Amino acid sequence: MNGITIERLTKSFNNNIIIEDLSLTLESNGIYSIIGPSGCGKSTILNMISELLTPDSGKINTNKSIRLGYMLQENLLLPWRTLKENSLLGVEILNNQSVKNDDKIKNYFKLFDLNGYENYYPDSLSGGMKQRAALIRTLLYSPDILLLDEPFSNLDYDIKLKVQNYLLKYFYEKKATILLVTHDIEDAIALSDKIYILSEKPSSIKKSIDVDLGLQHKNPVEARLSPKFNSYFKEIWEELKYLG
Repeated sequence: MNGITIERLTKSFNNNIIIEDLSLTLESNGIYSIIGPSGCGKSTILNMISELLTPDSGKINTNKSIRLGYMLQENLLLPWRTLKENSLLGVEILNNQSVKNDDKIKNYFKLFDLNGYENYYPDSLSGGMKQRAALIRTLLYSPDILLLDEPFSNLDYDIKLKVQNYLLKYFYEKKATILLVTHDIEDAIALSDKIYILSEKPSSIKKSIDVDLGLQHKNPVEARLSPKFNSYFKEIWEELKYLG
């Protein structure tokens, strides 16, 4: 099972409570989004799920035998390694020789419009190109649970839709569970089965919204054309009015 259950999670920094009594459930083979105001602890939740941070109290239940991949908000590419070498970092750590397949790597670079940039160094490329390379690095790891922190923030719109389309392909083929942190309401609606809206600090779940756009298979373009799309946008925006 690739699900995650979070029970009454609390986390503080310097005696300042950021997250308080937060509970949520991610069922296996689902896509979930967390949205909320800046600084409310969205990334902190991902950091605790991935065990980069320890909660003050509460429980995070995951299957320890599954593989978890985490794409952080910062691309964290190593400047002395080419894009191809950066993309292989995770599988090198695993010493998984079977993944070091040139055809598979070339296919990822082609899919994400990075074909021909394999031997470039990060400092010579745009933020969007580095972000795509970081996503390739995460996907080559072949995770069962995929944590994504603002993965589309630096991407041009056409590239973003292409990357989202491939993520959905990965989701269906791998039967993965995906948790996405985003500020973009449209991305959350287009991709998610359920959206969790966080309150202001100290953060907890203000509201959860099940998303059903009436599509047989998820598609980032068809989702935005669904007659139901605007009603979900309006419902979420009503909950986020405190941002203004």
